[in-house]
Amino acid sequence: MTDRNVGRFFDTLTGDYTETIERCFPRYREMLWALLDYLPQDRTFNSVLELGCGTGNLSVLLREAFPNATLQLVDLSSESLEICRSRFSADCRHEFHQQDFGTATYDDGSFDLVVSSIAIHHLDAAGKQLLFRRIHGWLTNDGVLCFADQCAGGADDLNERHIFNWKRQSMNAGSNDAEWTMWMQHQADHDHHDTLGDQMEWLREAGFAVVDCPWRYLLWSVVQARK
Repeated sequence: MTDRNVGRFFDTLTGDYTETIERCFPRYREMLWALLDYLPQDRTFNSVLELGCGTGNLSVLLREAFPNATLQLVDLSSESLEICRSRFSADCRHEFHQQDFGTATYDDGSFDLVVSSIAIHHLDAAGKQLLFRRIHGWLTNDGVLCFADQCAGGADDLNERHIFNWKRQSMNAGSNDAEWTMWMQHQADHDHHDTLGDQMEWLREAGFAVVDCPWRYLLWSVVQARK
C-alpha cells in the first residue's frame, strides 16, 4: 500500500509538475521514449493499464502509440488525475480511477500491457513483490509489463555517486537548493529504492519468462517483463 501523503505531495506539484520533473529528473523524456520504443513491435496492445498516471505525460504518449487501445489510468492524487483526464478531452473510451495501485485488484487476463512511470518505488520491497505477482495474473498470456523507475545502486558507494551526479544534473537543468531539498525530503519520507537486480529477480519469481532492462541512466531504469 502506498502512503496517502504521496498523493497529497503530488497535489501540491500538479500545476507545474512537468517543468519540475524535467528539472529534477535527468533525461525524463528519453526515459519515456525508451519505455515505449522497446515494447514488442510485432503486436498491438488493445487493453492498457497505467499505474500512477499522474498528470498524464506517459498517458498521452500511450494514446498516440496505441490509438485503438482502451486505457485504464490510475493515480492516488485526485488533482493530478483530473489534469490527466482533461488532456483526453471528450474521448470517453478511457477510464480514470483515483486509487491506490498497491491494493488494486483486476480480473486475470484483463490487460495486454501494464505500464508505470516513477511510481512503483513508493511501494516497499514486499509491496513490489506482491504487485509483480498480481500484474502477472492481470496480464493476458502474451502480456507485457514495462515500467520506468528509480532503483538503488548495488553498493553504497554506487548509490552515493548516483545521488551526486543526479544533483549536479538537476542544478544544471535549472533546479535550486530548495527544490532539491524538497525532493530529498520526499524521498526520505516516502520512497523505497530497491536495486535493479532485486526487482528483476522478483519479476522472474513472479513468473515472467523474459525480464530485461533496455535503458538505464543514474538511478532511473526502464524494466520490461514478458509472460
